[in-house]
Amino acid sequence: LGYSPSGDVTSRYVYANYGRPSDFELLAAHGVTVDGAIVIMRYGHCFRGLKVMNAQNLGALGAILYSDPADDGYGAGQVYPDGPWRSASSVQRGSVQFLS
Repeated sequence: LGYSPSGDVTSRYVYANYGRPSDFELLAAHGVTVDGAIVIMRYGHCFRGLKVMNAQNLGALGAILYSDPADDGYGAGQVYPDGPWRSASSVQRGSVQFLS
């Protein structure tokens, strides 16, 4: 992802749904902290840069973003060129600038 630093991180993983503030609040309400963790979040519902910023502000060491086929891929319907959805082998690209 553009504007993201490279490096090696080893830590525990925490799944944070879409990485919205409400997702992190739900984790905290259940006693789950992302401090010192690698946070796994799926694309959608807010800009990818805000997902990373939300995780970073809570002390995360790294972030992994992925496309959920149920949201925008082959699990939702016919894939390109026969339909608008992403194929099983496609990827997203973009930046993680802290923009909204």
